[in-house]
Amino acid sequence: MALTDLPRVPLGTFPTPLQHVADLAGMPGLRDVLVKRDDLTGFAWGGNKVRTLEFVLGDAVSLQADTIVVAGGPPSNFAALLAVAAAGQGIAVVQVCYGNPRDGAAALALSRRAGAAVEFTGSADRRSMDIHARELAGRLRAQGRRPYVVPRGGATPVGACGFAVAAAELVSQLAERRIGSASVVIPVGSGGSIAGLLAGLASTNGIEVVGVSVSRPVEEIEAQVATRAEECARLIGATGPLPRWRVVDGRGPGYGGGWPEADELAAALLQHSGFVADPVYNAKALLWLSSHRNELSGPVLYWSTGGALAAADELTTPAAAPTAVGEEVTS
Repeated sequence: MALTDLPRVPLGTFPTPLQHVADLAGMPGLRDVLVKRDDLTGFAWGGNKVRTLEFVLGDAVSLQADTIVVAGGPPSNFAALLAVAAAGQGIAVVQVCYGNPRDGAAALALSRRAGAAVEFTGSADRRSMDIHARELAGRLRAQGRRPYVVPRGGATPVGACGFAVAAAELVSQLAERRIGSASVVIPVGSGGSIAGLLAGLASTNGIEVVGVSVSRPVEEIEAQVATRAEECARLIGATGPLPRWRVVDGRGPGYGGGWPEADELAAALLQHSGFVADPVYNAKALLWLSSHRNELSGPVLYWSTGGALAAADELTTPAAAPTAVGEEVTS
């Protein structure tokens, strides 16, 4: 099936800009960098997940879903964006969060403002969200409802299609600049974005993709990315080999904020280039890039995934202690 045949709800403003930045943060590893500005996707507060939402919501609408059950913790940018986008389609949303009822995250407040109902699992294990979401969907079906379940980050083959489209966008922008090869660095959480990017770049020569894992161990997320990329490629009919790619460890002390080096880099980014980096994804990925630039070949392109809400939360509320690298992380 071609990408153009898949159901899609237009939300964003594309293509997002590809900018050359001479000096991102006043350090050698972040000079002379191309930045793909997916923080400027044009829907609500933006971010890369707008691409995912166009296809996830399109699929839900095509299946005539009346309720979307989404797994996403209180600070989930994706869940909040989904609540806003689904409201525009007249579809109810239930957001399933881990832990116990609490407020404080801007994303959760926006989910509620958009009309989403919120349920907490009572467990600190983030995997409990996916279990609770499936159980809730079963109860809704028994009531005659038509639920559509969305896992954390929208990391499904359908959701990944948003970044398969982004891959074609990128290839076109590089061609306009007469750039034949590049190293693309992108933050990785649930793995859906990088999987779609790899599927969309199938049979493309000269581009290497480096995913910086900010939550899961490299071996775990690498296997998930490979599976999702293959599933997305099959869905869109991409038959060629995937581009060169790898996942590296950018977790630092663990998942979440509270990493002083990343916080310092976020401040330098803002002061040098006006670039807003959240503490969970972009600051960590850019910190890895600043130390490993010499490992990359050709022009370096950093894929900014957004995160303005998380950046605001970090500045206005005390940072929670990150999950230690040695601990199991499931977000």
